[in-house]
Amino acid sequence: MSMGLRSPNMAVARRLDAQVAILLVGFAFLACVANGASRGHLFGAGAPRRSLADTTEPKIFDVTTFGAKPEASASPGRTMTELPGGGDPESLPELPVVGGKDDGGNEEKDDGPNPDGNNENGMAFIRTWVAACRGQYKGPAKVVIPKGTFVTGPVVFQGPCTSSSEPIVVEVQGEVKATTDMSDYPTPEWFSFEMIDGLILTGDGVFNGQGEKIWNKNGCGDGADCPQAPSNIKFMKVKNALIEGITSLNSKYFHYHITDSSNVTMNNVHITAPGDSPNTDGAHISSSDNVHVINSVIGTGDDCVSIGQGTSQIIVNNITCGPGHGISVGSLGKYKNELPVKGITVSNCTMLNTTNGARIKTWAGPNGGEASGIIFDNIVMDHVKAPIVIDQHYGTKKTADKNSGTQSLYKISDVHFRNIRGTSSFNMAVSLACSATNPCDGVELTNIDIAYAGSSTKIAGIASECFNANIALKGTMNPPAPACQ
Repeated sequence: MSMGLRSPNMAVARRLDAQVAILLVGFAFLACVANGASRGHLFGAGAPRRSLADTTEPKIFDVTTFGAKPEASASPGRTMTELPGGGDPESLPELPVVGGKDDGGNEEKDDGPNPDGNNENGMAFIRTWVAACRGQYKGPAKVVIPKGTFVTGPVVFQGPCTSSSEPIVVEVQGEVKATTDMSDYPTPEWFSFEMIDGLILTGDGVFNGQGEKIWNKNGCGDGADCPQAPSNIKFMKVKNALIEGITSLNSKYFHYHITDSSNVTMNNVHITAPGDSPNTDGAHISSSDNVHVINSVIGTGDDCVSIGQGTSQIIVNNITCGPGHGISVGSLGKYKNELPVKGITVSNCTMLNTTNGARIKTWAGPNGGEASGIIFDNIVMDHVKAPIVIDQHYGTKKTADKNSGTQSLYKISDVHFRNIRGTSSFNMAVSLACSATNPCDGVELTNIDIAYAGSSTKIAGIASECFNANIALKGTMNPPAPACQ
């Protein structure tokens, strides 16, 4: 079911026939590629592009024009006297109650929930999106959330946008702040983008999940039926997307969740939450391919980037991670019928005071799968507790004997840890704890140089360990190479 806004006593936006686009021209476009924005990744072969000769400016769709009101603002924003691109706002068609039928008996599109019936800013955001994406206006368009603080419950921006082949732009200039009543969130999403082919989310604005208000008991008091907390921003069934410059602050759950998507780049984003905030993964990627997370600073309470099942051709490059749990492939194997993970490259990253560094983790238990073609290269560790980890006993009580107890059925192969250097805050710098039932194959350790920099005077040196792995060693190996058991 799509996530957005609805009320049983309000009309909800019907599809309006329109689509939108933006202008990407000439050398400005090429400059972004040179600066690492990876717009070439966004507009690869087969991706939609306007001719460079087209100089049409995008039409601005400001959310305040459609009724959004910032907090404690002296100015309520522009009034809806005219729709951007022409048209009277009163001419917007009245929509039936979500999940019902219009007076003609026709099934209507569900533009999402409004569970408390009073999510005015969320409704205004959706009205703006509908007008830009599939309204009366024809041509390139940009949805703008201007300066100011806008409090809203769940919102969905849903495609497809139908009148242009160019990406639609959403520019966030102000702060979007989530409500903190968990009953507002019947599903675990706050701000969602769905079924869109061609999207640019940009600006120097902030998505503030206000997670600090709910991290203890999920904001539900002592209630037993506490819903899963929502992610800050979710991309589901999105293709050819660029997320650039945005700040995600204090998410209730994941900051970014990318699923069932393809050809998505996150560039120069800022992700921030305290080191003890629960389950606040910076970017969680699942069931997606050709996703790039690059040139960004991530500090959070869980994995800076976590790569789940069904992923392929994932690139994580030039990330500063900390606090957090490092950059992880996994966890894998928690659920049945997981799809393979392959073609993962993590490179040129720095881990600062994280609990883990470069990690692969699978659950011990009956659910099998495959993870292969994984590269961690040129990684700097700065006071990292566990710099290099394969943990196939994730979710179980840790014991010294890794060959006893329940084993993972996940097969890990073709893994490369290369050019990893720096310091560890604990004495075990390399831990390869593979499954006794399904040992790891093709694990490479090349040029590993990690020194102990912890505070304990009882630890004389640094060590490594290996269980059930076929490993190949090249170049420097500090700590000394582990003898696999």
